Amino acid sequence: MLNRLLFSVLICALFFNSCTINKDIMFKTDKDYVFDQPIIDSSSIDYRLAATDVIAFDLYTNEGALMLQFTTSDLETPNYGGSRDFTFTVDADGFVEFPVIGRKYIVGYSIKELQDYLEELYSFQFNNPYAIVRVLNRRCIIFTGNGARGVVVPLENNGISVIEAIALAGGGQDMADISQVKLIRKIGEEQNVYLIDLSTIDGIKYANMSVQAGDIIYIVPTPQVGREILQDVAPFTSVISSLVITYGILARLF
Repeated sequence: MLNRLLFSVLICALFFNSCTINKDIMFKTDKDYVFDQPIIDSSSIDYRLAATDVIAFDLYTNEGALMLQFTTSDLETPNYGGSRDFTFTVDADGFVEFPVIGRKYIVGYSIKELQDYLEELYSFQFNNPYAIVRVLNRRCIIFTGNGARGVVVPLENNGISVIEAIALAGGGQDMADISQVKLIRKIGEEQNVYLIDLSTIDGIKYANMSVQAGDIIYIVPTPQVGREILQDVAPFTSVISSLVITYGILARLF
């Protein structure tokens, strides 16, 4: 009778704890889910500006001659980075209010394209303008395959690829299924989800995609059903073992 009771307790423990198995896996998709097609042309390497980006902007005349004047002389180099005095935030609609030229839509531009665009706009007010643009707040979130544990990776350089960003986060963890790397990117009002397979050499063409600010790179963890069952059942087995020992002692005494 005791054996049947213990067996029943064990089955109930497995049933109730099965609800917690692999609950740390995020961004699940159905088997018939249609993923978006990754962009693999050469232009995908360049970073594209997005809403909420914070940019530093400086403008020089005479094609930047003043910059060269300070770098080739003994004069103290000025702080022409402008990150403290000339910073602008791209609003939710994709616009920035620039001095003189006013509100301009810049979402989707690469850094080089935006610099050329601003030089053209300011050419009516300044002589041979030279623009410098930097993005200050670029970062992405990477889940490296260890459940829901993630790393926030600053995108300090332009054109950081998916594979480089994963390397900066420490690479895939022991439980990572590198054949299922999900890249989640907000474009306009939609969330695009790309599936990248890094388990084969063919996947390198997708791994070279440029990471955008706000991207989520999620390496799907390999399900650890057996190990998690043992972890969930361990407290119950400990209790059952204590009950068996107690029962054995009491049976001998009485």
